[in-house]
This record gives sequence, structure tokens and C-alpha cells, in this order.
Amino acid sequence: MDRYENTKPESESLPEGLTLRTLHVSDAEQYHALHELPMVVNGNPHVPFRPIASTREYIEKLAPPEIALVATIGDTLVGAAELTPFKGRRAHAASLGLGVHDAWHRRGIGRALMAELIDLADNWLGLRRLELHVFTDNHAALALYRKFGFEIEAHQRGAALRRGVLIDCYFMARLREAAPWMSPPSATHLAAE
Repeated sequence: MDRYENTKPESESLPEGLTLRTLHVSDAEQYHALHELPMVVNGNPHVPFRPIASTREYIEKLAPPEIALVATIGDTLVGAAELTPFKGRRAHAASLGLGVHDAWHRRGIGRALMAELIDLADNWLGLRRLELHVFTDNHAALALYRKFGFEIEAHQRGAALRRGVLIDCYFMARLREAAPWMSPPSATHLAAE
């Protein structure tokens, strides 16, 4: 399903022809290639050189409530994002991940993907908490996440190995207030009954 239209004001212009849609099995090769690009590898905790069969298997096994989106321009996949809701007592929350093609950084692709994920989380899934991990040296991603209301909740020292060096990671979250009808009753209300 293609839902996104480039209707942003000129000050927030996005590449012409940008489309956001669901990840399809037919995207496997480009999706896999995206995750092998130097800047994407440098910015996420996945080990490079995974077999493409594992990428195909991941796409084939995607099922609700998990959502995987891609950003395309024409036939070229230029970004991807995933939203993974939790279950049980954490059903109000989800984790998310985001990656943009090395050649398409700083053109609004990440912003468009993030805006779509947040719209889905807030307005379609009713989520109240979004979580992510980001390396402390990924300044562009940190700035993007902060623009969308994410705050650092933890600094994880030596959280991941990258090119033989342990690097730090931030655990960030965005909280949304509960709708009034979702708030638990107050202690005074319970005492009055």
C-alpha cells in the first residue's frame, strides 16, 4: 500500500517521487544491499555480510503487529524502517529501527520514515511508548530522534563492537500521554467508593 505523498512545505522539501510503502519480498535484494552499505553498517548493531537468505526469511516471516516500511524513489530503495510492538504488559510500547541509503542521507528520507512510523504508532496502534538504540557518535540520527520527541534514558557503555572497538549506545524513548479515559483511577477516587 502506498500511503505517502510529498506535500511538505518548500522548507521541508523531500526528493521528488518519494514513496513510502510496505516492505515486499520482491524488495529482498535491495533491502539486503541497503543493510550492507558502509554508513548503515556503521550505524546499526547488525553484523555485516549476513546471507541474503536470512533477509528473505525475515521478510517472509513479517506478520502483524510488526510493520516494515521502505522508502523508494522510482525503483530504487532509499530507506527502510521497522516498528515492532511488544506484547503482554508492554503492549503499549514498541521498538523501532531506521536506515537510509548512504547516497540519500540528509534529504529528508529518515524524517519521512520516522513521521510515518510515529503516525502509525500514535493514530493507528494507540502506542504510548517508542524505544530505540542509537550509537552515541551517530549525531545526525540523534538530532532526528530528538526532533520527534525522543529523549535519552540510558547511556550504555561498551554496548556494541564495531570494527574491533567497543562503542557506546544511547537508549532513547518517546512517551505519549495516555488518553484521559485510559488513566488509572486515582487513589482518592478508589477511597471514595
